Amino acid sequence: MRKRWAARPAPELNLKETENPFDLPESISLLLARRGFSGEKLHRYLNPDMDVLTHPKNMGGVMQAAQRIVCAVQNAERILIHGDFDADGITATVIIYLGLQSLGASVEYFIPDRLADGYGLSESGIQACTEVNASLLITVDCGITALEYVKILKDLNIDTVITDHHQPGDALPDAEAIVNPVLDPDALHSKLAGAGVAWMVLKAVYDLLGSDMEYLHRLLQFVAIGTVADVVELTGDNRILVFEGLTKLRESPLPGITALIKSASLNSREMNSTDIAFYIGPRLNACGRVGHAADAVELLLAGSDQEAGKLIKTVEKHNRVRRKLDRQIEADVFRLADKLDNPRCIVMADEGWHRGVIGIVASRLVSRYGVPSIMISIDNEYGYGSARSVPGIPIFSILTDLQVEHSIMESLGGHPMAAGFRIPKENIPVLRKELESILAEDEWNAHLGSVLYIDGKLEEQDFNADFVRYMDMLEPFGEGNRKPVWLARGAYPVRWWAVGKNADHLSCNFRIGASTYSAIGFGMVNRQSMFSDRVDLAFTLSLNTYRGDGSIQLVLKDIRRHRSVSDNVH
Repeated sequence: MRKRWAARPAPELNLKETENPFDLPESISLLLARRGFSGEKLHRYLNPDMDVLTHPKNMGGVMQAAQRIVCAVQNAERILIHGDFDADGITATVIIYLGLQSLGASVEYFIPDRLADGYGLSESGIQACTEVNASLLITVDCGITALEYVKILKDLNIDTVITDHHQPGDALPDAEAIVNPVLDPDALHSKLAGAGVAWMVLKAVYDLLGSDMEYLHRLLQFVAIGTVADVVELTGDNRILVFEGLTKLRESPLPGITALIKSASLNSREMNSTDIAFYIGPRLNACGRVGHAADAVELLLAGSDQEAGKLIKTVEKHNRVRRKLDRQIEADVFRLADKLDNPRCIVMADEGWHRGVIGIVASRLVSRYGVPSIMISIDNEYGYGSARSVPGIPIFSILTDLQVEHSIMESLGGHPMAAGFRIPKENIPVLRKELESILAEDEWNAHLGSVLYIDGKLEEQDFNADFVRYMDMLEPFGEGNRKPVWLARGAYPVRWWAVGKNADHLSCNFRIGASTYSAIGFGMVNRQSMFSDRVDLAFTLSLNTYRGDGSIQLVLKDIRRHRSVSDNVH
């Protein structure tokens, strides 16, 4: 699908006040200024140091949670950790489990089955508590809307500590403690993922007990994985936690992580956030989508490389099944979506779609069409929906308002940009109609359509390996801190050819200015027809690891015919 190119939104920029305390190339200095980094914010960004991480005592509810957990540890109470079945919930579960186990706590974990139990704390979680005779339940990455079940637990004399980062409802559960960064919307920790929240609570526990922090810091590897995989913003405290977690991972990956890295044919010493997003996170998610998340938890809990080597086989099996289902459903959905006439939102439902992979396909619909997209898997009389949105359109808030007005869903939860729900089958047409009506309003026009954001143009002296290494200072990249996309106008195609197992990728050489550079366009083999004349390129920069000679490579994000000598991006 044709993308609209636009300058990435930025605050007003006073070039005279642009700061460059690290003697960066001017293009990078301007990039950081455009992204709003100056003064203390710039120094914090370029120095993601654990010393400036928010202290847990400054997070709402953390000390109350830590005190209750410390009491349970000291009194040898049975503790049950209730997690979630995605990568964030899996890693958060592992963080609390290993952290408390190292303190000598009596701890077990429980993660619901996606299909049998559904999301969050429910009757199955209560049953798990009674089976292990737990007196304390700690939720991770869930629980903030579980008012009814927290009350049931209280009646059973089981205390609940909730750690979550999802949107709360109109009321909060009557728990012993609630830790949810969403409740502190302006704080540096407000965007923490479930894994980050779990680690912060655990740090407070270690502080209270005066325990050695070395092991706790090793667990930051799991925080990095959970945070990146959950696609939360890599800003504020998240940037610090992921940066430090990746550092620990590269230095000495834990056995389960080592097995994941090997299964994805990656190099641990070169791991970055992109590797987590595309290779590690999906493998963990696959367990909860088509198998059981406990398989992923057991892998990450492995105490040796030998044990992890056996457990990774099950995880890989789930991943192969997930990929097969993913491809099948995506082909069906794209075939149907291509017939739609300029949709402003996409709502699709079918009885044959596996509930575990519809969220992935919804995300790809958003990427391809640039509109909020909802996939619904129908099972008997109910539809199980997964919603994804585009920046600027808060799909969770929209669905919440719809629920308040029409009461068409039986359950709803999520983030501003993503949501999950259960809906009676007969209400699906109502949902579709209401969403189409809301998104037909002009206020959403600026946010609809597939947009490729451009960060700027490079000078000729920037096309080198040193420039790429300077850009490494901006890692980790992800949501809220995207890898810069650069623009080259009027590039001359010199040579091009199809590559890849299915010959669907495009390898090419372009002359930009006085020099020629290699480029790769994944899935762009059909763009060769443009190369009869000059073209405009949108790309990221990387080192050419295939050649290994220190040269750079343009990783193409889009190509279009050369249109204008103007520097404006439209």
